[in-house]
Amino acid sequence: MTRESNRPIDDEDALCEVDLEGTGRELTPLAQQFIEAGRASFKTVDEFGFVPSNYEMLWSKLDALPRGKFCELGSGFGIATGLAEILGFEAQGVEISPELVQASQTLLAKFGLLARIKCGDLLQWREQADVFFVYSWPGQVADIERMFAAIASPQTRLLICYGQDDMRCKMLRPNA
Repeated sequence: MTRESNRPIDDEDALCEVDLEGTGRELTPLAQQFIEAGRASFKTVDEFGFVPSNYEMLWSKLDALPRGKFCELGSGFGIATGLAEILGFEAQGVEISPELVQASQTLLAKFGLLARIKCGDLLQWREQADVFFVYSWPGQVADIERMFAAIASPQTRLLICYGQDDMRCKMLRPNA
């Protein structure tokens, strides 16, 4: 379902930031092993500009959210997608690089995780989720927010990184 409104999607007031404290729960042994294996995979793919997320911070923030559908936009090695599945989300990712799609599918399968990574452009993504996660290029943040505002339902959350240790939660502004 897309947002129905007379206001333009690119209205900067369409989204608001919401406080999302993490639970502080420690990584499970499976989550820790998955992150370590994912980080070890970084050197296996020559992909310009890949910057890893703070997966421990993501784990804590995801743990604080109600479970549902999770989508990682620009999923890279699929580590966030795998962590979401380990936490009980129905998880998937979208990645434009076929080489990273293959690497992430290999990593997920190694741990018996069922999440899928699809090859595609995150800015063209239109499938619904309850939680979207993205660590985008700085120049893409406004485009990501516009795309999110266009497809999000009122309770959908966007976890967006503005740097490795700066992860924020956004939602549609009430009555936007």
